[in-house]
Amino acid sequence: MLNRKWTVYILHHSHTDIGYTDLQERIIYNHVDYIRTAVKTAKEGHKTGTIDKDFKWNCETYYCVERFLEEATEEEKQDFYSMIKTNNIGLSATYLNFNDLVDKEILSKRTREMVEHFKAQGIAVKAAMNADVNGVSLGTLDVLIDNGIEFFFTNIHTHHGMYPLYQNQKPYFWENKAGKRLLVFNGEHYNLGNFLGFAQKTPIETLKDNIVTYLTSCEENGYDYSFIPACVSGVFSDNAPPNPDIIRMIAEFNQIYGDEIRLEMVTIQELYDKIKEQVQGAPVYRGDLNDWWANGVGSTPYAVKHYKEAQRLYHLCERLDNHGIAGKKDLIREAEDNLLLYAEHTWGHSATITNPYDTMVQNLDIRKTSYASKAHEASAKNLNRIAHSRGDKLRYYDRNGKVKAINVSESKGEKVVEFYIETGKYSGVKVVCETTGKEMITQLSSHPRGVLVSFIDSFEAGEEKIYRFEEALGKIEAINSRVAYIGAERVKDIVNNYDPSYKLPYQLENEYFKISYEIGKGVTSFYNKSDKVEMLKTGDATFFTPIYENTKIRTNTYEERRLLGRNIRGLHAKKYIGDLTEVKIIENGVIFTTIELVYELEGTYFSSVVIKLYNTLPKLEFKYKIAKNLSTDIESIYLPLTLDNLDGALYIDKSDAVMRPGIDQIPGTCMEYYLTDNGLAYVSKENTILIQTKDAPLIYMGELKHHPILLCDNREENNKRDVYSWIMNNTWETNFKMDLSGITEFCYTLDLMKSTNAEQSFQTMKDNGFGVVTFMIDEE
Repeated sequence: MLNRKWTVYILHHSHTDIGYTDLQERIIYNHVDYIRTAVKTAKEGHKTGTIDKDFKWNCETYYCVERFLEEATEEEKQDFYSMIKTNNIGLSATYLNFNDLVDKEILSKRTREMVEHFKAQGIAVKAAMNADVNGVSLGTLDVLIDNGIEFFFTNIHTHHGMYPLYQNQKPYFWENKAGKRLLVFNGEHYNLGNFLGFAQKTPIETLKDNIVTYLTSCEENGYDYSFIPACVSGVFSDNAPPNPDIIRMIAEFNQIYGDEIRLEMVTIQELYDKIKEQVQGAPVYRGDLNDWWANGVGSTPYAVKHYKEAQRLYHLCERLDNHGIAGKKDLIREAEDNLLLYAEHTWGHSATITNPYDTMVQNLDIRKTSYASKAHEASAKNLNRIAHSRGDKLRYYDRNGKVKAINVSESKGEKVVEFYIETGKYSGVKVVCETTGKEMITQLSSHPRGVLVSFIDSFEAGEEKIYRFEEALGKIEAINSRVAYIGAERVKDIVNNYDPSYKLPYQLENEYFKISYEIGKGVTSFYNKSDKVEMLKTGDATFFTPIYENTKIRTNTYEERRLLGRNIRGLHAKKYIGDLTEVKIIENGVIFTTIELVYELEGTYFSSVVIKLYNTLPKLEFKYKIAKNLSTDIESIYLPLTLDNLDGALYIDKSDAVMRPGIDQIPGTCMEYYLTDNGLAYVSKENTILIQTKDAPLIYMGELKHHPILLCDNREENNKRDVYSWIMNNTWETNFKMDLSGITEFCYTLDLMKSTNAEQSFQTMKDNGFGVVTFMIDEE
């Protein structure tokens, strides 16, 4: 027996998966038809006075509305706006259900477009909802608040995930760093209404029993209100159509049981209007709503790498063409559309693991990758136009000529400048800055298409410089036979003060860092000279040392993955740490030295880490080169990013919001892994070390073993756990890829800077990620 009279608010919608159930274009086209059907149903109900006048449909994502408005006739558009005003159609300010790859700037721009479009029609958009996805970043919170959204209804699917705050059906205020708040209702699974029986033509008596059972559970678990929201799809599936039978079932139920439990079909805006006064006493939380499903992006590491470069190209075009003169607006829009589509959460077909041979599985995978590629293509086209407008001669064959270098960074300082010459043999080069007349100290190294010219110069923020270069005689190394550093066989292996290159098979060193390594032992030291600390942590978390993890399939590919729960490995998982078998000296010059550490690693055909240390800068670049084998087992590849003995805190950035993982989170959220925008920063009392994870945005924190899952409790020690670049994985049993095979490199940078400001540090990291843009220009 219920102890209060209840109102159940029913929100009819279709969970938008761009994929999973069918080919992406088919799904999109279907959603356009769903809106047409819903509008026609409600309009006809008003015209005839039937129960359909009370039918309501919520457009879960604005993306589907955007596509409808592109397809609709003028009459259909006006009918749509009219049904919004009569509360038959609900609007959500959620563009799509995203993961944390979504670009904050582009998302904010598109959300603002939506709000302004409907404002022009006399419609205020104040509410948003999402479904299925397990997290929303702090940056997305800012997007919603900054665009006037006041209410956010979440419906988390706890498959390999969990809702926050240790309990669902719970309202709270989510506060951003500026102190502004968004009312959030942390709801149930988005098919709660289907589970209760609203869309299955369930007998009314059975429906009533199901509802009473659920509401009794809510009462017994301390639910304080006399209302409860429940989402329902037209059928128990994703991408489901509108179902007018639901309003008929509601009317029949209310006629019989309305004195005890009243059912009311509502839009998302109506839900907000009806509950906002009742929940004014809800608690306030700050911090990130971290996404349990972020790990899915690790199943397509090669496409994600392509997406991240596409994102950088998009923003590089903005910096080079900040007045929007040279770039084509249709290419900008094409890049934005595809960056948004790639960051949508769905990834692949529901049978991706159970039937990876299926043509539809392959089609959805290729189409998904195409979004990243089309975004990359659009921005690359614009970059060509923009560079050309700024003097790029579109040639790179000159053996003598001029180069323009543009510092697109918002900060000044010493920058690495590099350009390549497509040529066969080029023995030496002389580079002179035309502004200062200074001859640059240069280094030539190999390039896939010729030679790479590198030097270092100082720039103001946004400054551009022109350099004249000409071929010169290469420096011929003369052997000084009077100094004991080299023998007649030309091997430098004698300890001396004349030529320190004898150290390179064992260590790499500049005035800021010293890295030591030994075949058979691996990396043995990573010493920070500025802070005077040994940063290398031994064991699993040894820097520059790749790790492979494997959980053998003992049941089948689906079941073994289902059994993981929120773990990312099975109880019987095995861990393999790379065995250093070879050290290669690639480059040794006046600007930088490059070595390659070659590892034997299970699960890979080839595995190495290339380290490029600059001689005079507190900077190094490293990349992980991998040829990954195919396996149906549960697999992960990691590269440790743990730095030891730094007295400070670890920060990451998500959608431009900076946070301390394990601390700056809503209680009860995931703290196993995170999807970063740019990387991570160790901020200590005097210095900060920045690690930019350019191609592999997913990081894992904690021990590399199966364990009970601790939800975030905001303790300081959570921030002290080991951290790894989680480069790839195939842990999911449904829509994320199993095949991790491929060949590529994953690039990282590490910078040491004098700063204790985390936000400023990430701005520097973002700036550094663009580098100095160079291209050959015509002689005047």
